[in-house]
Amino acid sequence: MYTLSSPTTLKILEAKIVSQGHLYCSNSVKSVQFLPNTDATAARSGRRENLLIYGGSSGGVAAPERKPMSVAHMASSNVDETDDRVSRISSTIRVIPDFPKPGILFQDITTLLLDPKAFKDTIDLFVERYRDKNINVVAGIEARGFIFGPPIALAIGAKFVPMRKPKKLPGEVISEEYSLEYGTDTMEMHVGAVQPGERAVVVDDLIATGGTLNAAIRLLERVGVQVVECACVIELPELKGRDRLGNKPLFVLVSST
Repeated sequence: MYTLSSPTTLKILEAKIVSQGHLYCSNSVKSVQFLPNTDATAARSGRRENLLIYGGSSGGVAAPERKPMSVAHMASSNVDETDDRVSRISSTIRVIPDFPKPGILFQDITTLLLDPKAFKDTIDLFVERYRDKNINVVAGIEARGFIFGPPIALAIGAKFVPMRKPKKLPGEVISEEYSLEYGTDTMEMHVGAVQPGERAVVVDDLIATGGTLNAAIRLLERVGVQVVECACVIELPELKGRDRLGNKPLFVLVSST
């Protein structure tokens, strides 16, 4: 049992959640408890309501106002709202309060990975999106972009290029610095990993403020790659990360609205 004490946290957690049977917030919002799948399913029919918000990939940001999750909007088209795969994917994402620090609600995709059907659905939706778009490069952002990027790349016949944190790649690298809420960070890619004129999709699990995706776009474009689109499983639109991508399209599967 996880007992809540902060009034601010109580306001943020005023919701009912069932996520793969792992997290349930009671109506009284006095506690958060982890339940077995069967109990959670009975409690809320296996579907998650009013999914809470997580911050960025490098530790997160303070949680904004509560928003329910919905089928996400894309730049050029919409995910089919009747596609059961999207609701199945959404229902498997677990929310962890106060991780990695107080006030952050972390969207944990590891529970999605524990569900082979939902994981396959996730990859299939991305593959269907990019199979016929002449993509040469799938660029995955460390670290969770390394989970979704490789199977997408294999399925569409593209190469996978890891976009890594500093001093993680052994060969000669090209770097791009980007801003964080407090300070800066750097993204690196191997020299020669991509070629001018190639067409790329940038993949990550979640877009919050958009800083890392924007850095990946700049890094690829510096060496002449055409970034066709960015692709994420989850979007938090209230953090306006999409705005930082300029005119680059963004494709996401689930979103808070």
